[in-house]
Amino acid sequence: MRSRFLGVRAACGAALLCASVVASSPAGADPRPQAPLHETLTGPAKAAYESATILVNNGDYAGALAKYEQAYAVSKDPRLLFNMAVCARSLRAYARMRGLLLRYRKEAAGTLTDEDRAEVEGALTAVRGLVASVKLTVNEDGAVVSVDGENAGTTPLDGDLVLDLGKHVMSVKKPGFEPDTRTIEISGGDRETAMSVALVAAKTGGALVVAADDDALVTIDDDVARRGRFDGEVTAGTHRVRVTEPGKISYDARVEIRTGETRTLVIALENEHGAQGGPVWPWIVAGAAVVAGATVGGYFLFQSHTPGPAPPSGQLGSVQFASWRL
Repeated sequence: MRSRFLGVRAACGAALLCASVVASSPAGADPRPQAPLHETLTGPAKAAYESATILVNNGDYAGALAKYEQAYAVSKDPRLLFNMAVCARSLRAYARMRGLLLRYRKEAAGTLTDEDRAEVEGALTAVRGLVASVKLTVNEDGAVVSVDGENAGTTPLDGDLVLDLGKHVMSVKKPGFEPDTRTIEISGGDRETAMSVALVAAKTGGALVVAADDDALVTIDDDVARRGRFDGEVTAGTHRVRVTEPGKISYDARVEIRTGETRTLVIALENEHGAQGGPVWPWIVAGAAVVAGATVGGYFLFQSHTPGPAPPSGQLGSVQFASWRL
């Protein structure tokens, strides 16, 4: 058989996909071998091809595969796809090998002899039990699918995912949606596995909790009103919070909510006619200290789920806390 994988046949031996790079004329016509790749390639493509040949002869199939890819990107010569498939076989990357051979068969169709086709078909048959197909269905078009960190296409995919045996990490991502990442295990045997992914819209805001007396009216942005307590999702940004109750001083403030944040506001309104005298003491509500104060007409606490910085140690200098002590 004519060698299509010039310069490396001795390194590949007689194993599956023995090397070669000469393509012939269309089926049914007299063979017209093309000039070798080292003669037809020029410039960066030739330099990358020559580097790949050296790497193959030194057993560095991963490096050779990368160099063949560089040469193909410049020249688009389909014979390089066959060389890449041989490297993938040596790396035991059978799914990738299969994909490269299918591309080679398609792109070089006009120059393949019956012998060439039989060689490719034999290789495809040999790896049939070493790979498996995954039919992936995603509820959103335009999502990027990656397997083991490599791009596998954009939904809807052109065909099934073909993967090697073993475990793989599959990720489906689309802007505006929560990413879906999962580990899948392929057992091989040339059978198809169906898999469905339902992307969920990403949160664009946070959560706000406002707790007050049972008789108090809690209003958010002059729109949503709840009696005694508000606990729900809000968009990121500034929101107006009002708490009112007959006979008591109203509470009115602006609250900043960031994406993914939950803020808690605990409010105890004061009576309109004279605040209670005597010392003011903190108490515990939901694990956080709540301190009485009258500067905004009530007692309140902002609490974020993200821990804040620790208080400074040492002397506080001229800072005074005349109204309360912890």
